[in-house]
Amino acid sequence: MASSAIIPNSDIALGRDGAGDRVIVFMHGWTDDLHVWSPVITELSASGFETVRFDLAGFGDRTQANGPFTFDRFAADLLAVVDSVDKPFVLVGHSMAAPVVELAAQARPERALGLVLLAPIPMAGTRLPDEVIENFRSLAGAEASAIQAMRQQAGPSAPEAELARIATVAAKARPEVVRATADLWNNGHPAERPSSFANPVLILTGSDDPIITPDVAATVVARFDPAKTTAAEIEKSSHWPHIEQPAVVAAWISRFLASNLATEAVGR
Repeated sequence: MASSAIIPNSDIALGRDGAGDRVIVFMHGWTDDLHVWSPVITELSASGFETVRFDLAGFGDRTQANGPFTFDRFAADLLAVVDSVDKPFVLVGHSMAAPVVELAAQARPERALGLVLLAPIPMAGTRLPDEVIENFRSLAGAEASAIQAMRQQAGPSAPEAELARIATVAAKARPEVVRATADLWNNGHPAERPSSFANPVLILTGSDDPIITPDVAATVVARFDPAKTTAAEIEKSSHWPHIEQPAVVAAWISRFLASNLATEAVGR
């Protein structure tokens, strides 16, 4: 059963589905919102897990949130969520949210069961050339139609209705937030390497992703314990596999949970 809740003393509204002694928390990527995860959550077959999602500060229904718009601030919001839910958790982060979920998991190692990184921005950032990142920064203040056209070109297999919805959501973000967060994921975070997160990690990328290429993905994979890390490529998808191939993404997440976490002791 779906429900909603507000984290006390904050502007964070949670979308909660299902029931279980453990929780999967989904974090969306740049200019998206919590609803992008709906198709994946519908397809999940993981038992014993509640699902939770929320909007990042500056996006979705939190466009009026104040800064700073940093990975540490986003991680602090996520930690407020997992502390409020108060269950052992798996964190799922798309794109810009990948460094966020890693930082949060490192801060709560006693309850962080696993990570799923989808088309992950590296902790060190993408470091795109100035002329390329400027194309992303130029979406600040853009009309929804322009944003939809960019998304359609980058992810041609995505459903048109969802692209239109996401473009409308993205167009509501304040221009200064769009620019600041584009610079954020391009410049990265000075976290230690390798990661201190020691539990299972699933890394999923799109076969046609122009941003997270195999070489870029390899830098993310290298951060984690190879004995506990699974990496896979989703065919016929680009930077938004959860929108383009939600059933495939859900199947990977369900298998990851079943194979790695079935025997994890609740409340460990």
